Amino acid sequence: QTGWENAIRIALWSIGLMMPFGLVAGLAAFRWVTRPLTQLTEQVEQIEQKGRDVSGTGPTAAQDAEASRDEIVVLRRAFERLMATNADQWRRLHDQDQQRRELIASLSHDLRTPLASLHGYLETLLLQSPQLDAEDRDRYLRTALAQSQQVGRLASELLELARMELGIVKLRLEQFSLVELAQDVIQKMELSALARRQRIAIHFAPNLPTVFADIGMIERVLTNLLDNAIRYSPTDSDVQVRIHATSDRVGVEISDSGPGIDAARRPELFSSPSERKQERGDVQGHGLGLAIVRQILRLHGSDVSLHGQVGQGTTFAFSLADHSSQKDDVKGAVTAAFSGS
Repeated sequence: QTGWENAIRIALWSIGLMMPFGLVAGLAAFRWVTRPLTQLTEQVEQIEQKGRDVSGTGPTAAQDAEASRDEIVVLRRAFERLMATNADQWRRLHDQDQQRRELIASLSHDLRTPLASLHGYLETLLLQSPQLDAEDRDRYLRTALAQSQQVGRLASELLELARMELGIVKLRLEQFSLVELAQDVIQKMELSALARRQRIAIHFAPNLPTVFADIGMIERVLTNLLDNAIRYSPTDSDVQVRIHATSDRVGVEISDSGPGIDAARRPELFSSPSERKQERGDVQGHGLGLAIVRQILRLHGSDVSLHGQVGQGTTFAFSLADHSSQKDDVKGAVTAAFSGS
């Protein structure tokens, strides 16, 4: 019986000693198993409470490698990827909102001048019409009409730019001669050039290939760039248009004789209309014409570049795919441009 009592006593002592160790080991195992879930929960709470970026707050890559088959770790990785995507989208939305605010501020400034002038001339006509002779009355009416047309152009360009950025505009791709189109646009712009005693000269190589693009939109590009060159060239000067072939594309260069643009200001030329006005002394231009040019060319898988030095004029250049290029590639570039906008 004594042997049985000793055996029972030893068993009880063993059980008593094993229970604390088993409890500690169980707690340690439980903590080790639930640690990834606890970290994931803390990340979610940080987002809920502070809205902070959780990237880099989890375990290291070495720890992840050790637990690469852990479902909770896989879930945490997917969650971090989702949060990184959301953070990137938020930054893009913030940048777009900032650009929109700057554009609205610039447009408000550009609208204020013609509207104030329009209001002033109309008020003068209303209050002083009996004292004005026919010549003054006609001059006031022409000035008011010009200011109203400027406001109308600004509103139209703003709507057109918004439609292109939203992807509402659909391209009608066709094959045509860029030289013939440029000559038609030059003929349309000749009166504006002659009024400033300017000449528009076109230079092109013989047997240039045709291009594959939207002829209406490319006409708008040429019109905007030529109008820009005419407005910034001094009287008794030339505006040069050069068309040439490069590889499987046809390039266009339009050069003016104006004051030029400083290299430090060029990156902001298309995104900040007010910067362009300050740089080139344009008291009426709002810069949407060049923004429309860039958007149209991006829809065609191309872009516009700027060359020249201060005091030596400015050259805008772009290129389009010729008809011999694969049309599927051009359409693919158009699709990518729409999806990116």
